[in-house]
Amino acid sequence: MLISLTVKQFALIEYVHLELSAGMTVFTGETGAGKSMLVGALGAVFGARASVEWVRHGAEKAEVTALWQGENPGLSALLEANDIDVDDELILRRVVTQDGRSRAYINGVSVALKILRQVGDLCLDFHGQHEHQSLLQPEVQQQLIDSGLKRAVLDDVAIAFAAWKQVQGQLQTMRSERGDTEQQASWMRQELSRLEVLDIEAELSETLQAQVDAGRHHAQVQQAAAESLMLLDEAEPSVRELLARAAQALAPVADFHSGLHESLQLIEQMDALLGEAVPELSAVLQQSFDEAALHQSEERLMALHECKRRHDCDEAGLLELMQDWQQRLAALDTAGWDEDSLLQALKQAATAYEQAAACLTEQRQAYAAIVVKQLRPFLDRLALAGMQLRFAVLAEQDDSYWTVSGRDTVVMQVMSNPGEPWRDLAAVASGGEVSRLVLALKGCGGLHEMSPLVVFDEVDTGIGGETAWCVGELLAAMGSERQVLVISHLPQVASCAAHQIVIDKQEKDGRTITQLETVLAKDRQWEIARMLGGTDDDSLQHAERFLQRAQAEIAA
Repeated sequence: MLISLTVKQFALIEYVHLELSAGMTVFTGETGAGKSMLVGALGAVFGARASVEWVRHGAEKAEVTALWQGENPGLSALLEANDIDVDDELILRRVVTQDGRSRAYINGVSVALKILRQVGDLCLDFHGQHEHQSLLQPEVQQQLIDSGLKRAVLDDVAIAFAAWKQVQGQLQTMRSERGDTEQQASWMRQELSRLEVLDIEAELSETLQAQVDAGRHHAQVQQAAAESLMLLDEAEPSVRELLARAAQALAPVADFHSGLHESLQLIEQMDALLGEAVPELSAVLQQSFDEAALHQSEERLMALHECKRRHDCDEAGLLELMQDWQQRLAALDTAGWDEDSLLQALKQAATAYEQAAACLTEQRQAYAAIVVKQLRPFLDRLALAGMQLRFAVLAEQDDSYWTVSGRDTVVMQVMSNPGEPWRDLAAVASGGEVSRLVLALKGCGGLHEMSPLVVFDEVDTGIGGETAWCVGELLAAMGSERQVLVISHLPQVASCAAHQIVIDKQEKDGRTITQLETVLAKDRQWEIARMLGGTDDDSLQHAERFLQRAQAEIAA
């Protein structure tokens, strides 16, 4: 809900601060007093395109600030997506300089104008100029019909569409991958054969490097093994014999001293370890030099290093690549069968979607006829008796038009005169007609979704008498559910409002300024009398009767 609006140096408005309330608020005043400036200020703070005409002559800048309160999940999501703190209150601010430059702020944070406009789309529904009228948007017209349907009908279409898109995506991915990988398949097979020959395992590089080092230094290895074996087990005396003598010397007296006991244990452990080394050294001496094996290990090691460098990974990464290529090559081998299966699944999914969409089309057509029938008496009461209205629900057969909400195009159409062709509402309806059509939809219960703030301008164009009372009553009823701002010239409409603000043009210090003032009680009665054509006693009594009638009819 719009809590307050502050306007500075905007056109003829020098400074105005308005405290706004829930329900219906009407703005009245003499012709030319500046009601259009209020509309402009609202548009400015909710993201309308900037105009240098907004800046008051002689001022450096125009500024409009709005304070907004109220929970709105869509609005919260928008703010969070743009890193703007979400609070109980939202402060919107728009500044326009005399050279036409514009700046927008939300809660003190500078934002792009499109963000402010998106906030406006979520908060404000403006009826007056065609470019702001949500009812003229095709998606809103479709939503108007869909809001009266059973949720299950819409869900069936959404589920069927998701299934169809999933299979379609799988088929497209398969064909794309197959086309992209046909050329790669030969390369993958070639690389796979190279890696398979290497018989890759974990830490293969270290194993091969050890084999190569041993082969290249065979003579040194043999000499070192022979010398070590001689010293350990064959020399007179050998290392092991000396250790045995030391153990024999310590054994008789080891129990008499802990140091001797521990030393004996260490000597025995060393002898045991040397005993394990002797057969290892003997095995090394028995190995003969195998030049062919050395050459094979060198080539295998070089090939492994090249593969690791080319694919920038270790042995584990090469094994993963091999597994991936094997799976992809296997998929290519079975692609023909998979494609036939997916084509059959796609056909079944398309049939299921068409059936669900056809049912939705029938439901939309049926509910559209109900809405048109319910609208008729309200259109007649709102001086739109000559307007013939229908909802054209056109089912598209081409699957390029299929969507999650069906394959229909829903368009509101009007016929101005018998025998004339039906035309889209957006192409022919005036602002006043659209405003009254919104009221008619509200009156018959056709509007299930609407912005929390609704602004009506030109709603009373070309009407009067009982029609004006009907407009006022419907606006007041709408105000019981959301905030409604109305600019009106009609005393009937003004009388039905819960709040009234008078727009007045005055002269101050040789300059013309527009002022806005909330009026109550007698002042409001006086303003209604002025709208009736005078401020004498008869007009004041007439105005009092208007206010009494409005309150009585709204209460009823």
